[in-house]
Amino acid sequence: MNSPLTPSWCAIVATMHSTLPPWSEWLRAANRSEGTIRLRVYHVTRYLNSLPPGTDPLALDSLAQHLANTAWSATYRRSIRTSLRLWTTWLHRTGKISSDPFINLPTSISPHALPRPCPDAAVRSALTRSTTRVQAMIQLAAGAGLRRAEIARIHRDDITPDLLGHSLLVHGKGRRERCVPLSEPVYDALARQLHDLPPGTLWLFPSIGRHADTHLQPIRIGELVNDALPGTWTTHSLRHRFATAAYRDSRDLLLVQNLLGHSKPETTAMYIGLDTSSSHGLVRNIQIAA
Repeated sequence: MNSPLTPSWCAIVATMHSTLPPWSEWLRAANRSEGTIRLRVYHVTRYLNSLPPGTDPLALDSLAQHLANTAWSATYRRSIRTSLRLWTTWLHRTGKISSDPFINLPTSISPHALPRPCPDAAVRSALTRSTTRVQAMIQLAAGAGLRRAEIARIHRDDITPDLLGHSLLVHGKGRRERCVPLSEPVYDALARQLHDLPPGTLWLFPSIGRHADTHLQPIRIGELVNDALPGTWTTHSLRHRFATAAYRDSRDLLLVQNLLGHSKPETTAMYIGLDTSSSHGLVRNIQIAA
């Protein structure tokens, strides 16, 4: 009987790793963005590297045990599940495995996540104690609703004048682009950031050092903004803040959906917090009968 570290087991794992480059090409052919491809490949690579010696990478129990990690949030688990499912589906469709093990995994239940809009007091506090660069990042998330990956990819030419002021071309998820109007505070923050950049710099938030010809990575954007925000508020809570404020002022879910770059209105609804002014007024008017 083979021991866990015999060449046969090592060869199986090595074979699984070797499927990742051609799988990446399959994702690329499906017009997935390079950022999405890197994320999917990272998830599968991490799974393969986490397997105990002797474990079958395609066994139902191996996949289920990996996805049962209690330290993960429901959103993060869903993302990893999607990556593994896309990978095993490709393996099956291309004849590399005889059956897809994901068919027998239980259906994932998506919990209803409550919106968590960052309060304005926290935004003002973060802006007060931040550098020009981080101020621009905060304004883009809180005042224009951008994701951290969208903030990272802003090119100076993406900021353009329009009939009423300025707009920003946003490079969103899944290669979907949208145009977002910029309020004066947001545009002024971007103008200050552009003014501080060396001449000829293409990216609004360029990387520093040996990767200076590219932009900051989204994870770094998140770290900088999270560090500036008080308490447990995050970059994503600023996007919730934008969605809540935009819907409160417009009562137009489709408009807010388009501004956020969501493909479904149900997703947008999950970002919109309760109108606390209306709810407090309503509750105060509910009296207990004498």
